[in-house]
Amino acid sequence: MMSYSILFLSLFVTLYFIHRARTYRALAQFGGPWSTGWSRLWLLRATASGIMQSYFKDVNDRFGSTARVGPEILITSDPLLIRRMSAVRSSYTRAKYYKALRLHPTRDNITTLRDEKAHDELRAKMAPGYSGKENQGLEATIDVRVRRLIALIKYSYVTTSTSYRPLDLARVVSFFTLDTISDVAFGKPFGFLDRDDDPFGYITQLKSMLPAMMSFSVYPEMQTIMQLPWMQLLLPKVTDAIGFGKVMGFARDVVAERFPLPGFDEPQVVRKDMLGSFKEHGLTQEQLESETLTQITAGSDSTATAIRMTLFHILTSPGSLNRLLNELDAAGFPSPSMSASDEGISIIPDSEARRLPYLQACIREGLRLYPPVTGLMSKQTPPSGDTIPVRYPDGTTKDVFVPGGVSIGWNTYGMLRSKHLFGDDAETWRPERWLDGNENQELIQAVDLVFGYGRFGCLGRSVAMLELNKAVPELARRFSWQVVNPEKPWGGICAGFWLQEDMGFVARERWADDGH
Repeated sequence: MMSYSILFLSLFVTLYFIHRARTYRALAQFGGPWSTGWSRLWLLRATASGIMQSYFKDVNDRFGSTARVGPEILITSDPLLIRRMSAVRSSYTRAKYYKALRLHPTRDNITTLRDEKAHDELRAKMAPGYSGKENQGLEATIDVRVRRLIALIKYSYVTTSTSYRPLDLARVVSFFTLDTISDVAFGKPFGFLDRDDDPFGYITQLKSMLPAMMSFSVYPEMQTIMQLPWMQLLLPKVTDAIGFGKVMGFARDVVAERFPLPGFDEPQVVRKDMLGSFKEHGLTQEQLESETLTQITAGSDSTATAIRMTLFHILTSPGSLNRLLNELDAAGFPSPSMSASDEGISIIPDSEARRLPYLQACIREGLRLYPPVTGLMSKQTPPSGDTIPVRYPDGTTKDVFVPGGVSIGWNTYGMLRSKHLFGDDAETWRPERWLDGNENQELIQAVDLVFGYGRFGCLGRSVAMLELNKAVPELARRFSWQVVNPEKPWGGICAGFWLQEDMGFVARERWADDGH
């Protein structure tokens, strides 16, 4: 009996190493850390490090525009390949990576759905709600949230000659984007700004949840284990008093309001907002709950990063701040003196903000230096495989065949800090690269990839840009700012999204400083 067990074990080990040898040889032409041809441990270490963006950038810098990070996993910083994989008629599909990104324990959402036909159908139903065509109060709703953000800073955090009140800009911007996405999506803000607090414990739990999701993305087969009944007991539940479970409960309740109570024919709430549009176009109650969770997490954290880092670089770069303030002053917007009531504060219209070249250059540069999403978002090669060009560090390029079923993730951080694309100052904040006749469509298209592309493009892009076009100039022109700790201006980790914190600033009323 023992001899049969040893024989079986030997056979298993032999077959395992034969399989590993085959997968190693299949991608042998791609460089990468030595262990990545045999194991996913390097990728697990990278995603769990808190600085995954640096690991990924280093791999492409050292081994080429497309490099190996696992036995059947590549990563690319080539914008042409990224667009090719996501094009409308591309034969690439979403890789198993997406299985780990479910926010609801048992349901897919627009991001995680891997059935391409079902994904396209769901996307078509949701697109009108995001476009604003069926949510005509979209901009006005965002204006209300911007006013509330300004009021919070004005009444709780303005420093004077007799009162020192620093604020964590990362935190209050998160409050703003969370309230905004909840208000525009289903007409009911969470209330973060009103409380100046996290009533759900959501932000705290996100700091542990996102790194765990990134670890699961390395081993997506673990998602099967998460479906086991005993594992469900460990996951967030709608009955939880705090954290993501409480957010799930909130989503369940606001969705339920759009449907009739038992014994009634009419829904409790009817609104012309995103949720109303999704329901009108045929999403079920379960789908609406799942998509609401996606909106809250993906729609708030990504936009918060874009606002934070664009503002941070403007406020800490005197030349940029002065040029932006001059542009805003010259545009003739009403004075930011705040003599009007908080509800009457005039907010720069989106149509006007889009016509301010330096503001748009700053926003584009902020997105370039800190792309909000840094996860692999891997696509899978078609069964027949594909031949892709690889650019090596010595400048040479070679066409390399990739077998079918291989995952290729995109390295947005490495791509947008590539010296090959952006020159020797690729790591430097310089909005002027987008102005003064320097407009380069190839580079503009590369930055636009932070919103995805083609059939995988971000539906919430228009909402995110509305928030950026309003929050960035209003905060820059209404207050003067000073970093609290120049040696460490902010902290946090990168785990698919940026979890930034302790971005300490002192804010003073700008007109009080300049005599207005």
